Amino acid sequence: MQTGGFSTDLAESCVQAFFQASGIGCELSGQKGEVIASAGYSCDKCTLCKSTGISKNDCVRLHAFTAKASEKEDGKYMYECPLGLSCITSAVFTGGTLDRRLTIGPFLMEDRQDFIDYDLVGMMHLEAPVVADISAHLDVVPVVEPQKVSAFSQLLVYSAAFLSTSSSSEGSYLADLDLGTLKAWETENRIDPSETVKMVTSYLEENYSKDVSLLDLAKYVGMTTSYLCRLFKKEQNTTVNAYLTRVRIEKSKELLKTDAPIADIAQMCGFSDQSYFTKVFRQTEGMTPLKYRKNSQNS
Repeated sequence: MQTGGFSTDLAESCVQAFFQASGIGCELSGQKGEVIASAGYSCDKCTLCKSTGISKNDCVRLHAFTAKASEKEDGKYMYECPLGLSCITSAVFTGGTLDRRLTIGPFLMEDRQDFIDYDLVGMMHLEAPVVADISAHLDVVPVVEPQKVSAFSQLLVYSAAFLSTSSSSEGSYLADLDLGTLKAWETENRIDPSETVKMVTSYLEENYSKDVSLLDLAKYVGMTTSYLCRLFKKEQNTTVNAYLTRVRIEKSKELLKTDAPIADIAQMCGFSDQSYFTKVFRQTEGMTPLKYRKNSQNS
């Protein structure tokens, strides 16, 4: 089927191929959010936000913004949806006009349980019934290694370019990307991974008691949250969330050797409440904070 010079059959084939190759949900949609083609657990099929009261319109507006932002980036834009799940968007052009977007996601670049404990409980402070509802359906969201995300995001750019060129005989979007210019831009703006991660770890060690979000960190180092997650995992072999949790636990162990109330220690170390602090402490140390304190006093 051909619509205004655009083949929806070709779009369906392209989207299906991407999903089959990556295992990540993929969809092609218009600027107003209307879905043209989709495959897998794409944003259009996602119902996880519903439990939190997040409007579907919020997602649509965010996706529309990121499609435009991808023009200013390297043909793709990595970001987090309102719930904190990862997505990547690339613009699709018809006759030189940006009127469609190709989006992959939602997906996770961290362990599902880490996402539940840190993002849903620790950062968003969602109520237990809401967390339980989201957790029960989270297995449909794929977990993707950061290294593979980088490859899939580049494949997304090529897929968007293919759909753009196939809809118009007046020019080639793939040629317009000018890979030589893009490479020069990457070289000119190259970030030293070790220095960037050092900035992040220093920031976390200084601000562990605060409500630190990935967005805060991304703004601090001047990059997208998704790119920061990939870079940090590659350099540290752990996630940002896991690193922050470890810093908080180590700080709490120092304070547990004092007479400070455990509830106060939890707050001083950036945990939402004593119950959550106890749960995380037990998971990492194999005992409750109270038992750790008693052991420290007896040693």
